[in-house]
Amino acid sequence: MGDEMKPTPSEFFLKSSQDFLREFYAKIDEAVKRLDDKQIWWRPNPASNSIGNLLLHLAGNVRQHIIAGCGGKPDIRTRSKEFQLQFDEAQTPSKGMLMTNLEQTVSEACKVLADMSPYMLLEQREIQNKKVVIMQDIYHVVEHFSYHTGQIVMRTKEMTAEGFDWYQHLEGT
Repeated sequence: MGDEMKPTPSEFFLKSSQDFLREFYAKIDEAVKRLDDKQIWWRPNPASNSIGNLLLHLAGNVRQHIIAGCGGKPDIRTRSKEFQLQFDEAQTPSKGMLMTNLEQTVSEACKVLADMSPYMLLEQREIQNKKVVIMQDIYHVVEHFSYHTGQIVMRTKEMTAEGFDWYQHLEGT
């Protein structure tokens, strides 16, 4: 074993958070590529969100909590608007626009996390009118991203009747 320095638990947490956000984004990207613009705005019923709404929601959540909350950028989010849009060819963002926005947001959030001092993790901030500890909030953002990734993947499977081969390496285990 060399003189390789092991990361501290805080550094490991920050790096793992970046890795998870990138991994979940890649799964969303693969799922959304299988759909057309009309499909990403489809809702099974008025109580459900479309994939388009979820893409807006994820970008808004990551921007508010990590980029603004941890990184100090202005909080420009209007959460309710993320759920109002429905498919209208003339006015609704395309899947390309939505994915570019989400990719840029994840990239910027990962940079904030990479540049963050591990000592900041126990600081408190006010996000969404609530006092939060930064480490818990990052944990929540990653969990939230994972949750909606699962919804997007499930909805894609329902619409395309196709699976994903992410876990092929587990066949026969």
